[in-house]
Amino acid sequence: MILAFNMLGSQQMASNKISFTEFIHQIQENKIKEATVKGTEIIATTTEGKKIETAVPEGYSKIYDILTENGVKVNVIPSESHSWIMTLLISWLPIILFIGLWIFMMRQMSGGANRAFSFAKSKAKVYMEEKPNVKLDDVAGMDEVKEEVKEIIDFLKDPQRFQRLGGRAPKGILFYGDPGVGKTLLAKAIAGEADVPFISISGSDFVEMFVGVGAARVRDLFETAKKHAPCLVFIDEIDAVGRARSGVGFGGGHDEREQTLNQLLVELDGFDSNEGIIVIAATNRPDILDPALLRPGRFDRQISVPKPDVKGRYEILKVHVKKKKIPLADDVDLMVIARGTPGFSGADLANVVNEAALLAARRRKEKVTMKEFEDAMDRIMMGLERKGMAITEKEKEKIAYHEVGHAIVSVMLKEADPLHKVSIIPRGMALGVTVNLPEEDRHLYSKKDLMARILQLFGGRAAEEVFYGKDGITTGAENDLMRATELAYRMVASWGMYDEIGPIHVSTTRNNPFMPSQSPEISEETARKIDEQVNKILRESYEKAKNIIESYKDAVIAIVELLLDKETITCEEFFAILEEYGVPALNKCRKKEVNVISDSSAPDVPPGTLPA
Repeated sequence: MILAFNMLGSQQMASNKISFTEFIHQIQENKIKEATVKGTEIIATTTEGKKIETAVPEGYSKIYDILTENGVKVNVIPSESHSWIMTLLISWLPIILFIGLWIFMMRQMSGGANRAFSFAKSKAKVYMEEKPNVKLDDVAGMDEVKEEVKEIIDFLKDPQRFQRLGGRAPKGILFYGDPGVGKTLLAKAIAGEADVPFISISGSDFVEMFVGVGAARVRDLFETAKKHAPCLVFIDEIDAVGRARSGVGFGGGHDEREQTLNQLLVELDGFDSNEGIIVIAATNRPDILDPALLRPGRFDRQISVPKPDVKGRYEILKVHVKKKKIPLADDVDLMVIARGTPGFSGADLANVVNEAALLAARRRKEKVTMKEFEDAMDRIMMGLERKGMAITEKEKEKIAYHEVGHAIVSVMLKEADPLHKVSIIPRGMALGVTVNLPEEDRHLYSKKDLMARILQLFGGRAAEEVFYGKDGITTGAENDLMRATELAYRMVASWGMYDEIGPIHVSTTRNNPFMPSQSPEISEETARKIDEQVNKILRESYEKAKNIIESYKDAVIAIVELLLDKETITCEEFFAILEEYGVPALNKCRKKEVNVISDSSAPDVPPGTLPA
């Protein structure tokens, strides 16, 4: 339409053009009323009101004299360069913009349609050349598990060696264990060692808001795996789709998840084991997985990835320090740190190393010292140090007596762990802490060990009563009492350590409606006997703790004075005062590991945990 208008306009303009000679004659005949000069063009208006146009020869300036002599009104417009470019832009720019907008809208519509059809595509990431740069040497603390997975690596490298004797590699391997123990890292190490394509996906990536998408993505995942065989498929957090089916009616709210699980079961059992596809899955909750998922032929091997022991923690610390290139001071002993972190996972140890490096940088040190590692462990286990917390001198003194009470009882018990330090600096929920040094990781506890634990827990409350009377006891012992009571109940009702009740097991959650007991029902008489025995244990232990503190009151007072002055005292300073007052302690200082055994606050600690 614009082109037609331009052509029509140009034709009209062409029909009004006259020659320069005729234009001069009309001027002389006084037929021109007004003229507009624009460069070499003249647009004139006749006395009859018509528009005419002509061209002036280049450099002919007499035209102005002719026009003025004949009384013609003259308007002069300066000539513009590149006027044809402006004309082109004005004429065609709107059209170009409209076409561009139309193309953009069509592409968006096409992209939306493609995305609509791409719901069934798997979101798995396929690593071909850029496979995980992780080797088995980078995985520390799980030597037994590494030996187990080496067979998988050998199969991926040389499958014919196993098939020659009629054997087949396991179709699936399930890694299960606590969070942070290294399940995903182990799967990456297998792919890195085997030098095969690594296909990674999370269990939650299968589930979408549209019905049937999960099953379609499972099919697409295994189609992708077949194209890249031999390869390794890793499904992280498989419990997102592998949860046990409930079997409640039809048309329930979990049909989509169950369809996804059914398709996963079919694919695991459907492809030929000789194709070289091995599926590795990881989960923190193996107890909730569907039994059909765990049967032989699907996930043939179920490997528990445990938390590392002392040796494993030491190896993990070495790997993290080397990998992050952390400069260590001469006083840093990684074995001491390993012994001081019982129950820590690989992720926890990585956090310890990182926190120590951050503390050293904050303190503007060139190297990370042992002080930073100890502060990092305290921060992770007990919380952030709260030096600015407002505590009155009276409360501070009571906290000091409470903590020294724990410490003096622990050093008088042979079965107790050696003392490391006592502090009244608030950390996290704790107003003060007493730290002990277990000599090694422990997995079994005798009756004497547990009784020593209960005596330690009662040391704080006993010290409050000895020095402040029954009316002076505080709420700071709530957590101690809770843990002591739980231990006593488990000794009597769960571990059968007392002849008065016998070798029976009764859950301590039998009266909790939110935690149904798996133990058989017991009579009221048995329950009463259990309560009486527990009460007897707790009362006798509390009296023993009071007797220990009353026997060494002078030493306790001296230690409290030093603690109030320094806020934190070491084991050597503690034993120096004991030797001065002639206290026959049964434990000595051993700087090997750190483990918090008590605090003077009442945080929400779940009951039932054994002393670490």
